[in-house]
Amino acid sequence: MSAIRIVEPGVHPELPNSVYHSSVGVSKTGLCRLDRAPIVFRDAIDHPGESKKSKSLVTGSVFHIAMEGAFERECSVGPDVKDKRQKEWKDFVKANVGKVCLTPGEALDVFRMRESLLSYGPAHDILAQPGRFECSFYWNDAETGELCKCRPDWISEHLLTIIDFKTCQDATEAAFVRAAERYHYHVSAAMTMDGVHAATGIRPDRYIFLAIEPHAPYLTAAYEATADDIERGRAFVRRNLATLKRCVDSGVWPGLPEEIRPLDVSRWRGRHQEEDEGEENPGVTEEPANEWWKS
Repeated sequence: MSAIRIVEPGVHPELPNSVYHSSVGVSKTGLCRLDRAPIVFRDAIDHPGESKKSKSLVTGSVFHIAMEGAFERECSVGPDVKDKRQKEWKDFVKANVGKVCLTPGEALDVFRMRESLLSYGPAHDILAQPGRFECSFYWNDAETGELCKCRPDWISEHLLTIIDFKTCQDATEAAFVRAAERYHYHVSAAMTMDGVHAATGIRPDRYIFLAIEPHAPYLTAAYEATADDIERGRAFVRRNLATLKRCVDSGVWPGLPEEIRPLDVSRWRGRHQEEDEGEENPGVTEEPANEWWKS
C-alpha cells in the first residue's frame, strides 16, 4: 500500500501533522474503516483526501491546534461574514491557502473552549505537568508485522499519562459514554497505550478523555479509560489487524455480504432499546460491526 511518506518506527516528537496523516502506517481511524468493511479501508488508501470534514470535525481540529499553541501558524481569522458563500470570504480563503480559515466568531469559540478546559480542575492539574502535545509514535505490530502509528494529543514527560481532547455536543456522562461506544474511543486508548509501549518500552498507566462542548458555557468533563475499556479496545485492534493481514496477503478487499440477509428489525430494536429511550429522536440505530469476513 502506498502513501506519500514513510516514517521509521520510533518516537517522532517534531513530526508535522500533515506528514503524520499522509504517512504509511495503520492508525485507529484505519482500523475503524476495516471494521466497517475492508473495501472502505482500501478505498481511503486509493483515494486519499476525497472526504470532506464536517463542521464539528473542523472545530475539533482547530481546538487541538489551539491547545498545541500553533493557532497563529496554522489558522487565519477572516472577515465577519454572514455567509461563507460571499465573495469576500472566498477571496480570503484563496489568499490563505494551506491554513484553516475561521470567522471571528468561530475563532472566539475556540479560544473560549481552550480557556474553559485549562481552568477545569483535572485538566489544569495534569497539563501543568511537563509533557508534549502531538508526539508521533510508530511501531511494527509483533503479530502481523504491520507498521502502526498513533499521535496522542498530549503525553506526560515520563510517558505515563495520556490526554485525549474530545469536542462533543454533550459532555455529560451518559451522552459521552454513548459517543465513546459509537466512535470507538476505547480503541484509541488501547492502541495508543500499546503503541507507546511498543515504541519506547514504557507502558502508560492512564488514558484520560477531556471532553468539552464547543458552545457556551463550554461544559468540560474528564473520563478515564478503565482496564475493561482497554481490553475491549485491544481485542478490536487485534481482530482488525488480522483482517488487514489476510486482505494484504490475498489481495482481496471485501465489502458487505453478497447475500440477502434477514432484516429482523425487532432483533436490533431489542438490542438498542435502552439507548433509544434516552434520545428525543432515536432515528436509525447503529448495528454492531460486520464480522462475516473475520472468522
